[in-house]
Amino acid sequence: MSEPARDAALILLTVAYLGGAVLLLVALAKVLLAWATSWRPAKDDDDPGDIDGLRQLAATAMAAVASRASVAAPAVDVVAVLGAPLANSGGPVTGDGGLAVTRFRVGRPPTVVFATPALTGLSPAAVHSLAAHELAHVIRREHGSAAGRYVWLVGYLVLMVAGAGLSVTALATSPQLGGLALMATLATAVMFLGLQVAFDRREEIAADLFAAELTHDLEAAAELMRFLDEYVTRPLLDGRSARAVTRLDRRWFATHPPATARLAAMRSHLVHRHGR
Repeated sequence: MSEPARDAALILLTVAYLGGAVLLLVALAKVLLAWATSWRPAKDDDDPGDIDGLRQLAATAMAAVASRASVAAPAVDVVAVLGAPLANSGGPVTGDGGLAVTRFRVGRPPTVVFATPALTGLSPAAVHSLAAHELAHVIRREHGSAAGRYVWLVGYLVLMVAGAGLSVTALATSPQLGGLALMATLATAVMFLGLQVAFDRREEIAADLFAAELTHDLEAAAELMRFLDEYVTRPLLDGRSARAVTRLDRRWFATHPPATARLAAMRSHLVHRHGR
């Protein structure tokens, strides 16, 4: 390969690497933003109304499913919206943080935080299904390894630092190998990100199966999935590029599988376990 061609190839590979790095940073920023906005308390001007009554409703639902599972019920809280508000025409104001999320903090017991629309827009049975799903996260977290929860992040950071160092060294000492080092680092980083998303989706399906096994109520689960699909899942926007971005987000960055896939997994689980 001639020197100009080699230089051009290295430039293209560097641009591809930097573009991939930006993509990864955007994905990580999205995760951090969702985490930060998920814990924002309800403001005075968006007070969900009878907050005490809603907390009591949430606590009652959680106590009911915890009793079925023979475990202690975690603490609950209620906020107006989880995450950034979504524009729903004619429907409840929901957030991109979902309908409920379990807050884990070092040295403190977990707290299940419900969004107001979950408690005001769902039937009691569907609220129980949602509570059982979050209870599964609490139970699985308590029985999981604390070190294992962070090993992927440590591994990712080590990979990026080592990959960057090897890439710079390769570019400085053997430019013809620099592009390969850059692309190898990027490919491995993307693989790490994909594995994390796959792990998150597996955890969500496991929580769904736990909820289905605990409640034996597929109708309630179906109501919950329909509500999520209609008011929480981001719709496909107008325009080819906007639709492509939304599909990319759903396919590669969404931590929850599609509602139809989740419901199908619950139905299959109950049929396999109980023939129903």
